[in-house]
Amino acid sequence: EDFLRINVEEAEARSKADMEKDIDFFVDDPHEVSSHIEKYFWAPTSVKLDDQGRLYVTESNRHRLQIYKRA
Repeated sequence: EDFLRINVEEAEARSKADMEKDIDFFVDDPHEVSSHIEKYFWAPTSVKLDDQGRLYVTESNRHRLQIYKRA
C-alpha cells in the first residue's frame, strides 16, 4: 500500500488494468488451475517487434519468451 501511495502513476495504471481475471474452473485440481492461468502473462518485462511483424514478449516469473505472429 505504501508503494502505491507513493507511486501515483503505478496506482492509477493498476486501477485501470484488468488484473483479476474471472477464470472458470471445472474441478478443484491444481493442474486444472495451472492450465487455465498459463495463457496469462506473469510479470512481462519487455516487448519487441521485429522487421517481419513478430511480437516478442519476455516474462521474468515464468522464465519464458513468447513469440506472436500476425495471422
